[in-house]
Amino acid sequence: MRSKPSGRVIGAGLAGVTVAGAAAFAVAISPTASATVDAITISSATPTVGGDYTLHASLSGASVGLLVYWSDNGTSLTPVGKVPWPPGEASLDWTPSTPGQHIITASQGSSTQTLIVNVGSGSGGTTTTTPPTTTTPPTTTPPTSTPPTTTPGGGTGSGGSGSSSGSAKGLLGGLLGSS
Repeated sequence: MRSKPSGRVIGAGLAGVTVAGAAAFAVAISPTASATVDAITISSATPTVGGDYTLHASLSGASVGLLVYWSDNGTSLTPVGKVPWPPGEASLDWTPSTPGQHIITASQGSSTQTLIVNVGSGSGGTTTTTPPTTTTPPTTTPPTSTPPTTTPGGGTGSGGSGSSSGSAKGLLGGLLGSS
């Protein structure tokens, strides 16, 4: 009796080639894992020496969980990297120690973005403030008008129910309704 081991070997060999081919095809069509630093921003438009600021990086890509490395003019701010949190975002507190131009760099994987920041010298101690200008308040002059004059005994008047012959008593009586 003769067995045919070659049939089994050929079947196993074809199965192995099929699995290897499928794996190679899956790797060939899969997207490459990547991380991208899209943009870097700073919390102030006019930073000064000694101020506290937040640097922020927006991240994208399939590997947004990779560590983010920050630097200032080539000096590392995060030697061991920083885990992005929340995913897709990375932030770092930064206090500039020198005035002038700073090149801030955020790197994740093979992606790098830079931001040029001009840092002012800050107040450094004394602050010069110009006092407000004071003015002399305007003077108010009361109006110059002559009060009306009455001529004693010069007429009759009636103020409702009374009449008078020009006396002050009669005038008040006419206004008040008594005689």
